[in-house]
Amino acid sequence: MNTTPWWDYVQRVTNNAGGVEIARKADFDPSAVSRWKRGDPPRWDFVLKFARAYNRNVLEALAEAGFITKEEANLHEVRVGIEDIDTIALLEEVIRRQPR
Repeated sequence: MNTTPWWDYVQRVTNNAGGVEIARKADFDPSAVSRWKRGDPPRWDFVLKFARAYNRNVLEALAEAGFITKEEANLHEVRVGIEDIDTIALLEEVIRRQPR
C-alpha cells in the first residue's frame, strides 16, 4: 500500500473507518476507497462527495487530494458591491471624484 496525502486525510477524517462504511456514507462504490488505499488518486467529484458527507470544507479536501494548493484553499476573497457601502462613505467618494 502506497500512502498518499489524500489517503492519510481520509483516514484522519473518518477515524480509520473501513472502505464500505466510507463509501456508504459518501454514497459511492467501495471500489473507489480501495483504489485510494492502493495509492490511486481520487476523482474530483468523489472528493467533493466525501467532503460533504463528512462535513468538511471542500477546498480543504481538494487541496488534500492535490487538485488545488493549500494556499489556494486558504484564499478568502471578498468582493464589496456598491450596496455594501454606507451612505456617508459613498457621498464622500462622490465628492472626492468631483473635478475641481
